[in-house]
Amino acid sequence: MFAVILCSKGYIKMTTIVEVADKAGVSIKTVSRVMNGYVHVSQKTRKRVEDAMNELDYTPSATARQMRLGESHSIGVLFGDPSSGYQSEINHSMLRACAEVGRYLVVELFDEKDRKWAQQVESFLDRTKVKNLVLVPPMSDSIEVHNVLRERGIRFVLISPSRPVSGASSVQMDDRLAATEVTEYLIKLGHTRIGHIAGHEDHIVTMLRRLGYQDAMVAAGLDAADTDLIMSGRFRFKQALDCAHQMLALPERPTAIFAANDQMAVAAMMAAHKMGLSVPEDLSVIGFDDTPMSQLIWPTLTTVAQPYDEIARAALKVLQGEFDDRTGAPKSIVLPHQLIVRDSAGSPTV
Repeated sequence: MFAVILCSKGYIKMTTIVEVADKAGVSIKTVSRVMNGYVHVSQKTRKRVEDAMNELDYTPSATARQMRLGESHSIGVLFGDPSSGYQSEINHSMLRACAEVGRYLVVELFDEKDRKWAQQVESFLDRTKVKNLVLVPPMSDSIEVHNVLRERGIRFVLISPSRPVSGASSVQMDDRLAATEVTEYLIKLGHTRIGHIAGHEDHIVTMLRRLGYQDAMVAAGLDAADTDLIMSGRFRFKQALDCAHQMLALPERPTAIFAANDQMAVAAMMAAHKMGLSVPEDLSVIGFDDTPMSQLIWPTLTTVAQPYDEIARAALKVLQGEFDDRTGAPKSIVLPHQLIVRDSAGSPTV
């Protein structure tokens, strides 16, 4: 353990815990006990250590402290695509939730498609010493990852898994219901020809949101199987831009598009503008996730707000055992979503 001091000559001097112990005339273990607030240290010894730390301008390394307290104080998260709006929002919410309860958040970039993925997980656990892990999609559906964590004795909670996992607790919102409500909202506005730009085929929320769209269309007696109106944007801007161009070039184009995330909804709006169409006068657009971009564009985007902060807090409560009961059974926590109505959707003009 060391403190890093930037000296006037431009080089880095590292004050170590060994130097603090020598200065105070005590053992390294005693210095460690003082830093960690152990009560069984005399006031005289504690003062000597604190005086030595002040004189040497010593601050314990946050990284080293985290490593030492990994088992009880750290929460690990593996992200497959940190650039996505969803995972970025979850990351921020996890940071806030950890700060509220005095935990550390340890984040790692994870490539689930790498054949050596198990080594990535093992290395992460060895380096961080975490004993509590939050798995976000698509890792929340990986039975192989679950098995590795069980073998290592890691407690984990799943965010938005596609199905119940034996012995694992989960926190999620109802994506299918949310997508149904989005489509019903467009139908109530008077739209009958509604396009859907779906997400990545490998993600469970893609299927759930498409099913919710189809549920509402079928219930309203509308065509829910028109292949021209359901296309895969894979949660990416460029792919969604291509999908929107194709839909809007149809002889009978849609008057509304429901995109499975905000990024793809923004792409649909751009495609409309490029083709001389106004939003929402000529085309209504609704997204999903309520990411920051939904309020930064014009017109502002109607979208579904996921309860990111509540999801993060609930995940930590699961890991801390706050939902445990006498049965010890895993918990499935479903949190409410919200349709945020802004300016990108209105009644059709034709």
